[in-house]
Amino acid sequence: MSISSYKEFQSFMSETLAAMGVDAEFAPHEEFWSSLTYSEFTQGNVPGIARAVRILIPGDSGGSALIQSLKGEGIFTGAPFRRMPGGGPFMTDDQIGEIAAWIDAGCPEGDAAVS
Repeated sequence: MSISSYKEFQSFMSETLAAMGVDAEFAPHEEFWSSLTYSEFTQGNVPGIARAVRILIPGDSGGSALIQSLKGEGIFTGAPFRRMPGGGPFMTDDQIGEIAAWIDAGCPEGDAAVS
């Protein structure tokens, strides 16, 4: 699957985690990708955590906290943050690559009615 819109990203995240048996309901941030507008998601911080952590940087997957959290890199190597989803199972490199490609493409919004 090639992610080409925010709506497709939202579906990809939710469906992938569900297939893995992961439920973000009890995480401090919950399923934030499904509740934030496109602008909030691409320009804002992860909700529900004490420290301000910008979700992503459009065009820069390697510098984006979302990708770092899924790989267990950067600030996500130990306290206070860890690799996501907490306790695993973790996404495969191919699954993370799908998300990274969307970010590197500048996070195309797709349908302007989706926000």
